[in-house]
Amino acid sequence: MIILGIKEDKKTKICDLEGIENVNDILKDFWNTINNKEKISCNILNDDYIETKKIEGKMIIIINIPNANRQDKPVYINNNPITGTFKRYHDGDYKCTKEEIRVMFSESSEQSKDEMILEEYTIDNIDKETLESYRKRFKLHKGDNHEWNNLSDRDFLYMIRALDRKTDKLTLAGLLMLGKVQDIIQVRPNYFLDYREIKDVTTTERWSHRITSSADEEWAGNLWGFFNKIVNRLTADIEVPFALDKDMMRIDDTDVHKSVRERTCK
Repeated sequence: MIILGIKEDKKTKICDLEGIENVNDILKDFWNTINNKEKISCNILNDDYIETKKIEGKMIIIINIPNANRQDKPVYINNNPITGTFKRYHDGDYKCTKEEIRVMFSESSEQSKDEMILEEYTIDNIDKETLESYRKRFKLHKGDNHEWNNLSDRDFLYMIRALDRKTDKLTLAGLLMLGKVQDIIQVRPNYFLDYREIKDVTTTERWSHRITSSADEEWAGNLWGFFNKIVNRLTADIEVPFALDKDMMRIDDTDVHKSVRERTCK
C-alpha cells in the first residue's frame, strides 16, 4: 500500500499528516507514468485500487498494489528487467537476481491451471458455509483491520482470485477450494480426497478412521473443508494451557496447533 500525503520521520517512525493540495494533478501524473512502457513494463492497476480520502481537512491518496499475475511478471522499471526488477521484504525493496528474473519470465509463458476460468460456473456454485468459514479464518489470520474484511463476498472472491473479475466466472482454484464436490467432479472427474488413520500397522484392520471428499450432508467436500476436518482431527488431543489475551479471552491456539496447520498445508 502506498499512501501519498503522509510524511514519516525516519528516526522515530512517527507519521505526520501533510495532505496533498493538487490531487488531480498528482493522479494524472501517476496514470501517465504507469501507462508509459518506457517507465513501467506493465500497468496492473485500475481505478478500483486507488482512492482519495479527506482526513482532518487534508487530502491523501491511497494506492493498493495487488499481486501481479504470473503472465505479467516480472514488472520492472526503466525498460530494463535486469536492473529494474525489485521484490518487497517487510519495509524494504531489494533487487531481484538474474536467476529470479529468469524464473519469472519462464513461468509467465506457462498458463496456471489454478487460474483457468470455468465458463459455466459462477459465484452461485460457491458453498456459502465454506466461504463463511474461510473468511472467518482470514480475519483471524490477517487481523480485524484488514481492508478485505469489509468487502462483499463477490469482491472478496475477486481479490483472492477465486472469481475472475472480467468474466465474473469461477476459476478452477476457486471451485476446488470453496465449491461443492458435485460441481468439482464435473470439472475434474478424478477428484477424490482421502484421509485415513491407522493406529496399528501390524493388524489386518485397514484403517481406524477415514475422511473422504465423497458427497456428505455435513460438508461440501472441497479443499478448505477437507483441510479443516483433518486439522481438527490432528489437534483434538493436543493440550491447551490456560492463557488469556489482552481482552481477557482464552487463547485456544497454541504453537503446536499452528505447526500442525502449516505442515498439513504443505
